[in-house]
Amino acid sequence: MRVGQPDGRTAAAIVILAVVLVWPAGRLAAQDSQFGIRGLGTPGKQESVRARSTGGAFAPFDAFSPLMDASLVDVRRVGGSVTGALSRRTVDIGGTQTPLRGTRFPALVIGGPIGRRLVIAGGFSTYLDRTFGISTSDTIVVRNDTVPITDAVTSDGAVADLRLAAAGRVNRWFAVGGGLHLLTGSTRVEATRTFGDTAYRNTTARDQVSYEGAGASVSALLDLGASLRVAGWFRADSKLRAQIRGKTAAENDLPNSYGAGILWRPGSQFALAGTATWRDWTASAPNGHNTFNWSLGTELGSPGSGFRLGARGGQMPFGAGSEAPTEVGLSAGIGKQFSAGRGRIDFGVERLERKGLGLSEQVWTFLLGLTVRP
Repeated sequence: MRVGQPDGRTAAAIVILAVVLVWPAGRLAAQDSQFGIRGLGTPGKQESVRARSTGGAFAPFDAFSPLMDASLVDVRRVGGSVTGALSRRTVDIGGTQTPLRGTRFPALVIGGPIGRRLVIAGGFSTYLDRTFGISTSDTIVVRNDTVPITDAVTSDGAVADLRLAAAGRVNRWFAVGGGLHLLTGSTRVEATRTFGDTAYRNTTARDQVSYEGAGASVSALLDLGASLRVAGWFRADSKLRAQIRGKTAAENDLPNSYGAGILWRPGSQFALAGTATWRDWTASAPNGHNTFNWSLGTELGSPGSGFRLGARGGQMPFGAGSEAPTEVGLSAGIGKQFSAGRGRIDFGVERLERKGLGLSEQVWTFLLGLTVRP
């Protein structure tokens, strides 16, 4: 009997290399977006439910969205906010559709004032999603025989962004903020090679990959009168190091991020906002793309408790081909305060459409947020 017994680590390397080179030739199954498989992952949205329901447009002006630090100056007393998301997506690869789903808690912010002018906060958000599964089929030559094989890789985990931030007012119309970021997390990876000929033994390798990195952010808010507010921010991150059993397996540059936003609130029952964000992902991976993303949204009703609508669009950083995949979406939501304003519950729904070379995704995300100010 012919028995192939390749080393498990060798098999894992072969399978992972096959994923990178032949994707998306085989069948895919995943919880997170397929557009992150060929790169570092799928970037998370650093937005509360309130901000995400406006397409992300209110994120620079929402103290409980971990996107920008200067907005923390609006926190009047100690409070916290948590975001939950349930996604249902349909992936289309060459006309073959696959339904997928996933549950995430993508953001948590806790903060409060220290004295009259300073606010500090901490929490976490998702920096990169790394949960996916993919299988590819091929043939190889073993001892002059052509043998069909199926390679499968599953990854479960994410890179989290732990943030410690502070914000303060320089005067009544100008505020600044800054933050320190620690990138951490891990993924459990399993690689399996199955031979179509039972004379060969299947092989499986399992390992855990841990990640570490760091970053810093600065931001500012400028009030141009009673109804107009402008925001700007910059963030720089170090290399993302991937380690297996305490040894560095890979290092990738992370992007610098730039953003600007504007909020117009002509009265107490209406607000309109727009934002734009740039990120330079080209140095992060061979198939990385620079991205520009925009959002536009409105809130009707009292601040934090009204009806929200939003739209967003732009690019995603990783995908096959020379052009960046695109993303467009619509969102809506509503907030309701309780306990005399000491708490708020937010509901939202988001519809995204992503398109790239040979691949498209239709995503519904249902959002639930809870904000408490004891």
